[in-house]
Amino acid sequence: MIRKLGFVSLGFSLMSTVGMADTRKFAGSDSMLGMINDAIISAGLENEIQYIGGGSSAAEKAVVAGGSQGLLPMSREIKADAAKSLTDKGFKTIPHVIALDGIAIFVNGANTVAQMDLETVRKIFACETTKWEDVPNSGKSGAIEVVRRNDQSGTTDAFKAFTKVTFGACAQVLAETTDIANYTSTKPNSIGYSGLTARREGNKAVALSKATGEAGVLPTLRNVRSFAYPMSRKLYVYEIKGNVAPVEEKLLAKMIDRSFMDPIVQDNEYYTID
Repeated sequence: MIRKLGFVSLGFSLMSTVGMADTRKFAGSDSMLGMINDAIISAGLENEIQYIGGGSSAAEKAVVAGGSQGLLPMSREIKADAAKSLTDKGFKTIPHVIALDGIAIFVNGANTVAQMDLETVRKIFACETTKWEDVPNSGKSGAIEVVRRNDQSGTTDAFKAFTKVTFGACAQVLAETTDIANYTSTKPNSIGYSGLTARREGNKAVALSKATGEAGVLPTLRNVRSFAYPMSRKLYVYEIKGNVAPVEEKLLAKMIDRSFMDPIVQDNEYYTID
């Protein structure tokens, strides 16, 4: 009642502190941060549960280590050893696909390069190709400024699986999707990978092909849904059955309700499942 009336008092301070301490926190994909937070707010659960991001690997490691987290928002599939560890602990791991996304290769909007194959991408991020004049149709010269997500990121895990890359020393590590977006939209010689939410007015995604000589494919709705785009992926919320708190059950029920979740998916520039 004190909180509702807005009184500034010792009682308000104590209640606020207790409320914050009681908030359920859970980690997961940074790429999905905006979408999960929007779902929490739309479900009216912002005073009961807090999404802290940190990366898909952070969520996976936390629950395997015995954490109380029962929902794992992940921008890749759970790793086999983590799933086995949870099974050994008596938990059932249930995947829920809530959206589709493409890992895009972003360059600055002034760059005239229109497409790349995955081997060209691998060479750039391995720092084997370091100059734009060595990239076909880039229309640029000078050193390539390579940026990537950190190793906690599910996007990084998926990118490595698609490209088979071992990152070179030239690749600057950035923590979040917004960092990739800002860098590629403001640095003329830059290149980075990220989910589609990194689109900005000053950058662009290039078309990708699996092999040299093939036509490149853009990460459009049709191409991602059909998985014609070479780096299409599913976005998951994993339910760790037996470890899910009541407030997590409330949130999950909302997120797997397509009538509730699909508008949030679209607002966050991801693609609905169908």
